Amino acid sequence: MVLKKKFLGELLIEAGAITKEQRDKALQEQKRLGKRLGEVLISLGFITEDKMAQVLGKQLDIPFVKLKDISVDPEVIKVVSESLARKLKILPVAISNGALTLAMADPLDVFAIDEIKRVTRLAINSVVITETDLIGAYDKYYKVTGAMEEVIKDMGELGGYYPEEEKAPTVEVMGDETPVVKLVSLLITQAVRDRASDIHIEPDADALRVRYRIDGILHEVMTPPRHLHLGLVSRVKILSGMDIAEKRIPQDGRFPVNVEGRQLDIRTSTLPTLYGEKVVMRLLEKTAGLPPLAGLGFTENTLNSFVKLIKKPYGFILATGPTGSGKTTTVYSALRHISDMEKNIITIEDPIEYNLKLINQVQVNPKAGLTFASGLRSILRQDPDIIMVGEIRDLETASIATHAALTGHLVLSTLHTNEAVGAVARLIDMGVEPFLITSSLVGVLAQRLIRKVCPYCKESYKGSSELLTDVGIKGDVELVRGKGCNECRTTGYLGREGLFELLLITEGVKKLIIQKATASELKAQALIDGFRSMREEGISKAMEGITTVEEVIRVTQETE
Repeated sequence: MVLKKKFLGELLIEAGAITKEQRDKALQEQKRLGKRLGEVLISLGFITEDKMAQVLGKQLDIPFVKLKDISVDPEVIKVVSESLARKLKILPVAISNGALTLAMADPLDVFAIDEIKRVTRLAINSVVITETDLIGAYDKYYKVTGAMEEVIKDMGELGGYYPEEEKAPTVEVMGDETPVVKLVSLLITQAVRDRASDIHIEPDADALRVRYRIDGILHEVMTPPRHLHLGLVSRVKILSGMDIAEKRIPQDGRFPVNVEGRQLDIRTSTLPTLYGEKVVMRLLEKTAGLPPLAGLGFTENTLNSFVKLIKKPYGFILATGPTGSGKTTTVYSALRHISDMEKNIITIEDPIEYNLKLINQVQVNPKAGLTFASGLRSILRQDPDIIMVGEIRDLETASIATHAALTGHLVLSTLHTNEAVGAVARLIDMGVEPFLITSSLVGVLAQRLIRKVCPYCKESYKGSSELLTDVGIKGDVELVRGKGCNECRTTGYLGREGLFELLLITEGVKKLIIQKATASELKAQALIDGFRSMREEGISKAMEGITTVEEVIRVTQETE
């Protein structure tokens, strides 16, 4: 492709986008500031970035594209290094018939085109993109690869870094300018950009693996050289206040961090494995607003029933589900929904994940003797109206919570069970008497987090009769799914919301609890009383186009 031999100012004047006077003033400013003409025109307010890109595309007969509208093959990205792409302000987006398509902020830059031709040995086609989109694309598509190359290069210059047989580095050695410090910062920054909830650093026999958990699914993002393992672990330990010399036992810690203006609290955990310590970092965003109950994913009927429960003056309410299912967020949202100046609300938690106004929050501290059970006893002497216990872990805590509910307090807590009816059996297994359960427990909310269909690549399709029959749907039904795009990392899903089932402790259910009935018998009675399982709630979401039937089956298979 041969570009027209014209300068940017001329093209914009021909298109009527700027006047000659504006061009001349911008040229004077350009000489003074040493910037590119396009940057000066935008800073002076003579033209917008989008308008300039559109005009250039039209005048040069080159397509103008928006980042969100194009799909970039990750393999194509690799043909040009991140450092070169940033230097030339280009992004490789596609290869077809021996030609490389470049997204360019300045399609008149023939030197950039010639350089990419030389590096790739491919013919070049261009599309126009705004510089803002281009900068966002670097962060999105190159991710950690470019910086990783720099770190590996630095490691090579240092002759390797902390081999396993050497002594662990001290705080002084792990200074702010070391490559490992940069790499840990990079891993956290990219995890935040990718909406990851957890970072896993896992050693293997001859490799080191880094994975991010995004929307509940682990994705491998990089495989650094094995010799970086000890340096990475030591850096995380130092940040978390752990003992870097102790490798034989698990350790826990936490540290605050600011990533691109976002305040996060990172909870860390180490675990000795066959090939060294595995590290998991959980990212909790402090600046993220706590969603209201209505924004968690409740269906209308379930939400109305749950709100009635939490507005009761007394009783025991449990939120159940596996680790990472969103129980704590739901309980926090419930507390905020019912908090006001007339109520004394006290919580005891480990850890405190959200700071809530009008609520007195207590952090568990076992080393000082402050456990859930001891803290709960003290809370009862503080004239509370509503109590939240972070988790029911033992008989002592469960007994105090049930007695508190019996003596005129509303008690909310969490419990690890797969389904709502399983909470009753779990309390009995702990040693709580059935008559105490029936007298105090008013409801159990079980939940999971279900992935939502990506809105950028959503498409309709006819579900197969076999699939529909498996979940109890009759007839031809139009469903939705995601085709897979860059926004959703080709998964077809983007973001998550709650999937709930609410067990109300009706008279029929109470009779069965006293009889120590099985979970299946309790569920059968609950269904008679109007209970809707998570599978049913999930199918409703799939029919509404929120998620897919396959995702519903994946998330609810343990509860059926």
